[in-house]
Amino acid sequence: MQHSALWGTVQSRLQPERTTSPEMPDAPATPVAVSARRILVLGILAGHIDALSFAHLGGLFASAMTGNTTHLSAALAHADWHYAVLLAGVLAIFFSAGFLASLVRLRWGAANGIGLIALFLLVVQAAQSGAHARLAELVLLPALMAVQGESIARFSGNAIQTVVITSNMLKCASALASAVALRCGASTGAALPAGAILLPGLSWIGFAGGAMLGALALLWHAPLPFLWPLPWLAILSLDISPHKKPEC
Repeated sequence: MQHSALWGTVQSRLQPERTTSPEMPDAPATPVAVSARRILVLGILAGHIDALSFAHLGGLFASAMTGNTTHLSAALAHADWHYAVLLAGVLAIFFSAGFLASLVRLRWGAANGIGLIALFLLVVQAAQSGAHARLAELVLLPALMAVQGESIARFSGNAIQTVVITSNMLKCASALASAVALRCGASTGAALPAGAILLPGLSWIGFAGGAMLGALALLWHAPLPFLWPLPWLAILSLDISPHKKPEC
C-alpha cells in the first residue's frame, strides 16, 4: 500500500498541471456565433490591409507568403536582385514577427496581439506624410499580418488562419463535401464540429469584403485608409479581453 501511494505521488508530480488559460484546448468551446463575429472582423482586416499593401508596395503581399515566395524564386531566376532582396526581407519579417507574436500569445494572451496590430496601423498611417512611408509599410504590414495570424487561430474548436484564404476555401469545401456524404449515407464518419463549414467560409467572405474596401479607399483617395480597421479592432479587443475565453 505504501509503495502504491508513493508511486501515485510521484506520478502526480511528474504530470503537467492543467491550466485554464484561454490558449489551451481544455477551455469550453466558444459559441459559433461569437467565433463567426470574430473571424469576419479578422477577415475584413486582412483583406483591407492586403489590398493596400499590394497597391502601395508594387505587387508585394502583406499576408500571402506563398505568392511572395513564388515571386522570390522568379526574381532569383531572372537575377532581379533588388526585388529578390525586398521579397526576402518581407518573408523574414513575417516569419520573425510570427515567432515573436506566438511567444507573446502564449505568455500574455491574444488581446495583446490585437493592441499591437492597432499600434502598427497608427505608425504606418503616420508615416504616410513622410519620406519613409514605403519602408514603414514594408516592415510593419507583414509583421501586422503575422501578428494577426498568431493571435487568434482557433474558433469554436476549428483551426482557421484568417490571413490564409486558400486553406480556408479548401476547408470549407472539404467540410461541405463531408456533410453531403454524411447526409447521403455515403460516409460513416463522425459528425462535423460546429461551424466547420460556416467559419472558413466567413473568413473567405470577410477577406473579399475587406479587399473591396481597400480597393475603394484607393480608388476614392480616401483619407487615413490604414485607420479604417481601428473601430473593428477596438470591438475585437474588448470581445477577447482576458476575463473572457477567446478561443478553444
